[in-house]
Amino acid sequence: MFTRAAIPTFRAARTQFTRSVRGYASEAPKAEKKPSNIPFIFGGAGVAGLGVWAYLERSGKQPLAPAVPGLNGDAWTPLALSEVEQISDNTKVYKFNFEGDNAANKTAGITVAGVVLVRSPTGEGQVNDDKGKPVIRPYTPISSPDQRGSVDFLVKEYPTGKLTPWLSQLKKGDEILVKGPMTKFEYAPGQFDKALFVAGGSGVTPAYQLISHALENKADQTKWTFLFANVTEKDILMRKEWEQLAAANPDRLKVVYFLDNAPENWTGESGYVTADHIKKHFPREEGDKVRAFVCGPPGQYKAISGAKKGRDQGPVGGALKELGYKEEEVFKY
Repeated sequence: MFTRAAIPTFRAARTQFTRSVRGYASEAPKAEKKPSNIPFIFGGAGVAGLGVWAYLERSGKQPLAPAVPGLNGDAWTPLALSEVEQISDNTKVYKFNFEGDNAANKTAGITVAGVVLVRSPTGEGQVNDDKGKPVIRPYTPISSPDQRGSVDFLVKEYPTGKLTPWLSQLKKGDEILVKGPMTKFEYAPGQFDKALFVAGGSGVTPAYQLISHALENKADQTKWTFLFANVTEKDILMRKEWEQLAAANPDRLKVVYFLDNAPENWTGESGYVTADHIKKHFPREEGDKVRAFVCGPPGQYKAISGAKKGRDQGPVGGALKELGYKEEEVFKY
């Protein structure tokens, strides 16, 4: 049984192991015969490599087979539900497995930051909109882009939604159709000195994908501030994961929670995120190379960054405009 808390730990362990054995996954090119390197093997990095090789030999395990793309940007791929974890009253984490040949080595292959499209299968039970067309929604996986064999989605069910009520009643083995991945924002270390992400509700998923990816790279020194707005304390999704990230990266990540209905002794912020809050928690000095990201309900876009116009980012509005942010310094999911 997977748990959300295991995601960062498992990702780090997998990355370390994969890097250790990658050199043994393919045959080295042939070269002319040279003196023996055995003395070198028993010194420095060679000992670690030999240790991994010896472990694999003793255990009978083989180095990981190459990962293969599990999704297609031009066609719908079926994925089967394998696990569901209830996170809150209206939110679940769904694990969907790849199918077919070499399923265990298939990955979503998402370039951070990216999304996939999700819809119901064709035929009886297909979820359609008011015009009779299939309902299609973009989702950001919370699993690592290179996770093998499956993809994890955190989904919040909305009473007026069309796809989320259907997802909530799926049973183990039921399928969804997935297309992608599609890149939303191609992140690279050093693009900016510091970054702000303002999110609300299920807007937490792209924030987690982007920020956790950036923090994994210890050579990337970008500093992040995450302002996360919700109605009540129990609505704070992935709170444990955020606090783990902040504890592991105290110099690179600051997390601030906002609640509409704050309980007594609440140590976070109360009410909506405003320009004054952004200035307080994300001060910028002249010459700072910054980027602000926003993902949340329509009202939050309007208040923080100005609304999007379809795929067009649209002009900067709201609190970020008030603070002097330019269009190239703001990205709206």
